[in-house]
Amino acid sequence: MKPGDSNLRCSQQLVGALVDAGVRHLVISPGSRSTPLVLAALQVEALQLHVVPDERSAAFFALGLSKAGAAPAAVLATSGSAAAHWYPAVIEAASAHWPLLLLSADRPPESHTCGANQTIDQTRLFGAFTRGFFALDVQAGNPALLASVASITAQAVDLSRWPLPGPTHINVSFREPLLPESGLSEPPPSAAAVMVDYPQRTPAAAQVQQLAEQLSGRPGILIAGASAFTCGAARALHRLAVKLDCPLLADPLSGLRFDASDTTQLVCRYDTFLRDPDFANNHAPDWVLQFGAPPVSKALHDYLDRHAASSCQIRVHAGGDWPDPARNGRQIIHADAQPLLEALHNCPLQPAMLSDWFAAFRQAEQCVDALHEQPASLPLEARILNQLVQQLPADSHIFAGNSTVIRDCDSFLGLQLKPLLLTANRGASGIDGNVSTLLGMAATDDRSVVGLLGDLALYHDMNGLLAARDVKAILVVFSNGGGAIFSYLPQAQLPQFEQYWLTDTGLDMATVAQLYQLAFRRIENVDDFQQAFSDALAATCSSLIEIVINREDSVARHRAFWSQFERQLS
Repeated sequence: MKPGDSNLRCSQQLVGALVDAGVRHLVISPGSRSTPLVLAALQVEALQLHVVPDERSAAFFALGLSKAGAAPAAVLATSGSAAAHWYPAVIEAASAHWPLLLLSADRPPESHTCGANQTIDQTRLFGAFTRGFFALDVQAGNPALLASVASITAQAVDLSRWPLPGPTHINVSFREPLLPESGLSEPPPSAAAVMVDYPQRTPAAAQVQQLAEQLSGRPGILIAGASAFTCGAARALHRLAVKLDCPLLADPLSGLRFDASDTTQLVCRYDTFLRDPDFANNHAPDWVLQFGAPPVSKALHDYLDRHAASSCQIRVHAGGDWPDPARNGRQIIHADAQPLLEALHNCPLQPAMLSDWFAAFRQAEQCVDALHEQPASLPLEARILNQLVQQLPADSHIFAGNSTVIRDCDSFLGLQLKPLLLTANRGASGIDGNVSTLLGMAATDDRSVVGLLGDLALYHDMNGLLAARDVKAILVVFSNGGGAIFSYLPQAQLPQFEQYWLTDTGLDMATVAQLYQLAFRRIENVDDFQQAFSDALAATCSSLIEIVINREDSVARHRAFWSQFERQLS
């Protein structure tokens, strides 16, 4: 078989195996060395192709596809430094446990370490951040490679999903010619797909019984962390909270705040009332049972740290990594949430003997709810978020940027009786790639997708806006003059604060919107936002709505709101 024909045949086997393993989206950045894989992908109707020229944006776009239900998505780049631009997205996918397939084209081994152009060592380029690495050196007349490509690809997809989801890297070396000598032949019959079963991690009966004895009859807290809970796991959490008569603290990224199936024990306003030192000191749990990723709320983390010595803090996590960033956990349970919760519910459990334990958390929640009924006292960001949720259609997707935005979602978005999906890149909590991630989410179906970003996050991923021409999304940008999150830290008192921490870009958002052909509105109050957001929902193209925030006023209103709760509760 001639070299160019071998390149195509190997690529056809690889792409076919990706599809057999459930991959339905491939994000392509242009290049020469990756040509055989692009030609093979063009022959497969079941694979939806997306072209994103900037490799960093492309990887985050693929991550967004995965987040919106298309996991695992794949991303393809040519040889040289191209794949290195994936690194931030690879770190995020690895840290947040999102499946992602990395396909990099490479030059053959004989072209390395001799000064050949566009050639770097791509072997294990991403170090410990990938779940697996596979090198394929395509050589003409190598039947052993062709026979194993499908199995290797299935293994790579499997590693991206289990036992710890994350990115997997396949590096394919192609020799010239990159176009097939015999023309574009039809894909060969695909090898039999490799079937993979994923077992649930179920705890032993003795372990469940021991855990039940730790919880029964004592005041404690259930925490649904920043993870996507299945419907079954969410129901089981609610049932256990009712049986123990304990508060169920729901992180904004858990999905439970947007699930009206059972709200009896649900507590969503804890980020506000746990800032009150009197409440935090006087309501010490005997136990804490936390499911999922660490919560967003710093106030909750401080509360857990405050009572670490006196409470039994238990972390439940299905993955193989260590789910205890504060290192105050007393017990780590590697199990899937639903079977553990159902097994616990079947144990003879008693509610806390302190009859007012849950009532205290419910009263605090109601006090914060009462403050939200006085919108004039709320920061503008809080009023915008609540108005946005009211107007969004059910089953819409919301992507929240890091730093201030996700924290405001935590503080100000309480229980919402509307099914919505709120997500964020909280693996490494970076502000890079936010635009591309939310646009990737918008590329999967016709559901409304809204991105909530700060002006600095938008700047970090302006290249990603190019993809907005092919999808429909609404970007709501809070323009607060740079890294406003630092305004809450001691660095804000330094004379060099604005130059070295705040770093206002001074971007004109109207010019940005014009450059990327986005509909644009700049607003300064909720009434104008209501109309602008309504227009954006009805539009056929992507929109950018800039919310002008007075940073000093915003910081003062946030602090006044939190202190107002302390006065009302007392």
